[in-house]
Amino acid sequence: MELLKVIFAAILGTILMTAFSYIVSRVRSQQFREPKLLNMILRRSTYEMNPSNNSILGWVVHFSIGVILMTLFYIFHITFSFSISLTSILIYGISAGILSIICWHLMFMLTPNSPDIALKEYYIQLLFAHMLFALGAFILIF
Repeated sequence: MELLKVIFAAILGTILMTAFSYIVSRVRSQQFREPKLLNMILRRSTYEMNPSNNSILGWVVHFSIGVILMTLFYIFHITFSFSISLTSILIYGISAGILSIICWHLMFMLTPNSPDIALKEYYIQLLFAHMLFALGAFILIF
Protein backbone atom coordinates (compact mmCIF):
# COMPACT_ATOMS: atom_id res chain seq x y z
CA MET A 1 0.00 0.00 0.00
CA GLU A 2 2.83 2.41 0.82
CA LEU A 3 4.41 1.81 -2.59
CA LEU A 4 1.12 2.73 -4.26
CA LYS A 5 0.98 5.99 -2.27
CA VAL A 6 4.55 6.80 -3.32
CA ILE A 7 3.73 6.15 -6.98
CA PHE A 8 0.55 8.28 -6.84
CA ALA A 9 2.48 11.05 -5.07
CA ALA A 10 5.16 10.91 -7.76
CA ILE A 11 2.53 11.13 -10.49
CA LEU A 12 0.79 14.11 -8.84
CA GLY A 13 4.10 15.85 -8.19
CA THR A 14 5.27 15.27 -11.75
CA ILE A 15 1.97 16.57 -13.15
CA LEU A 16 2.26 19.75 -11.06
CA MET A 17 5.86 20.41 -11.98
CA THR A 18 5.25 19.67 -15.65
CA ALA A 19 2.22 21.98 -15.75
CA PHE A 20 4.39 24.70 -14.19
CA SER A 21 7.11 24.12 -16.80
CA TYR A 22 4.56 24.27 -19.62
CA ILE A 23 3.12 27.53 -18.25
CA VAL A 24 6.55 29.14 -17.83
CA SER A 25 7.53 27.89 -21.27
CA ARG A 26 4.50 29.55 -22.80
CA VAL A 27 4.77 32.81 -20.82
CA ARG A 28 8.51 33.19 -21.55
CA SER A 29 8.28 31.84 -25.13
CA GLN A 30 11.01 29.34 -24.32
CA GLN A 31 11.35 25.57 -24.61
CA PHE A 32 11.22 24.41 -20.98
CA ARG A 33 8.91 21.40 -21.44
CA GLU A 34 10.82 18.43 -20.03
CA PRO A 35 9.17 15.63 -22.08
CA LYS A 36 9.90 17.47 -25.33
CA LEU A 37 13.47 18.25 -24.25
CA LEU A 38 14.01 14.60 -23.32
CA ASN A 39 12.80 13.53 -26.78
CA MET A 40 15.15 16.07 -28.40
CA ILE A 41 18.09 14.79 -26.38
CA LEU A 42 17.24 11.14 -27.10
CA ARG A 43 16.94 11.87 -30.81
CA ARG A 44 20.25 13.73 -30.94
CA SER A 45 22.23 11.34 -28.75
CA THR A 46 21.67 8.02 -30.50
CA TYR A 47 21.08 6.63 -33.94
CA GLU A 48 18.84 3.85 -32.66
CA MET A 49 16.09 6.10 -31.27
CA ASN A 50 14.44 8.81 -33.25
CA PRO A 51 11.47 10.04 -31.19
CA SER A 52 9.56 13.05 -32.40
CA ASN A 53 9.30 16.03 -30.06
CA ASN A 54 5.81 14.84 -29.11
CA SER A 55 6.69 11.17 -28.63
CA ILE A 56 5.32 9.39 -25.57
CA LEU A 57 8.87 8.25 -24.80
CA GLY A 58 9.77 11.63 -23.28
CA TRP A 59 6.69 11.44 -21.06
CA VAL A 60 7.51 7.90 -19.92
CA VAL A 61 11.09 8.86 -19.07
CA HIS A 62 9.93 12.03 -17.28
CA PHE A 63 7.33 10.27 -15.13
CA SER A 64 9.72 7.39 -14.42
CA ILE A 65 12.27 9.83 -13.05
CA GLY A 66 9.51 11.35 -10.89
CA VAL A 67 8.74 7.91 -9.42
CA ILE A 68 12.44 7.31 -8.77
CA LEU A 69 12.85 10.69 -7.02
CA MET A 70 9.77 10.13 -4.85
CA THR A 71 10.91 6.62 -3.98
CA LEU A 72 14.30 8.01 -2.90
CA PHE A 73 12.56 10.55 -0.68
CA TYR A 74 10.47 7.83 0.91
CA ILE A 75 13.56 5.63 1.47
CA PHE A 76 15.34 8.58 3.14
CA HIS A 77 12.27 9.16 5.29
CA ILE A 78 12.24 5.53 6.46
CA THR A 79 16.03 5.24 6.84
CA PHE A 80 16.62 8.45 8.76
CA SER A 81 13.23 8.60 10.55
CA PHE A 82 12.74 12.32 10.06
CA SER A 83 9.33 13.87 10.40
CA ILE A 84 7.57 14.87 7.23
CA SER A 85 6.80 18.55 7.39
CA LEU A 86 6.44 21.41 4.97
CA THR A 87 10.06 22.33 5.78
CA SER A 88 11.43 18.84 5.03
CA ILE A 89 9.41 18.74 1.81
CA LEU A 90 10.75 22.14 0.78
CA ILE A 91 14.31 21.01 1.49
CA TYR A 92 13.65 17.87 -0.53
CA GLY A 93 12.22 19.91 -3.42
CA ILE A 94 15.28 22.17 -3.47
CA SER A 95 17.60 19.14 -3.28
CA ALA A 96 15.74 17.35 -6.06
CA GLY A 97 15.83 20.56 -8.10
CA ILE A 98 19.60 20.92 -7.68
CA LEU A 99 20.14 17.26 -8.59
CA SER A 100 17.91 17.74 -11.62
CA ILE A 101 19.81 20.85 -12.73
CA ILE A 102 23.09 18.93 -12.52
CA CYS A 103 21.63 16.03 -14.53
CA TRP A 104 20.12 18.29 -17.19
CA HIS A 105 23.37 20.25 -17.46
CA LEU A 106 25.30 17.01 -18.02
CA MET A 107 22.79 15.86 -20.63
CA PHE A 108 23.04 19.18 -22.47
CA MET A 109 26.85 19.08 -22.36
CA LEU A 110 27.07 15.46 -23.58
CA THR A 111 24.45 15.70 -26.32
CA PRO A 112 25.73 16.58 -29.77
CA ASN A 113 23.91 19.60 -31.14
CA SER A 114 22.17 20.19 -27.81
CA PRO A 115 18.80 22.03 -27.85
CA ASP A 116 19.23 25.79 -27.94
CA ILE A 117 17.51 27.06 -24.80
CA ALA A 118 18.14 29.78 -22.21
CA LEU A 119 19.90 27.52 -19.70
CA LYS A 120 20.03 29.89 -16.72
CA GLU A 121 16.32 30.64 -17.02
CA TYR A 122 15.55 26.95 -17.54
CA TYR A 123 17.48 25.96 -14.43
CA ILE A 124 15.73 28.58 -12.28
CA GLN A 125 12.28 27.44 -13.38
CA LEU A 126 13.40 23.82 -12.88
CA LEU A 127 14.25 24.54 -9.25
CA PHE A 128 10.78 26.02 -8.64
CA ALA A 129 9.17 23.16 -10.58
CA HIS A 130 10.78 20.63 -8.25
CA MET A 131 9.51 22.51 -5.21
CA LEU A 132 6.02 22.06 -6.69
CA PHE A 133 6.83 18.39 -7.31
CA ALA A 134 7.66 17.93 -3.64
CA LEU A 135 4.65 19.96 -2.49
CA GLY A 136 2.31 17.86 -4.62
CA ALA A 137 3.71 14.72 -3.08
CA PHE A 138 3.33 16.17 0.41
CA ILE A 139 -0.34 16.88 -0.23
CA LEU A 140 -1.02 13.34 -1.40
CA ILE A 141 1.15 11.22 0.90
CA PHE A 142 1.33 13.04 4.17
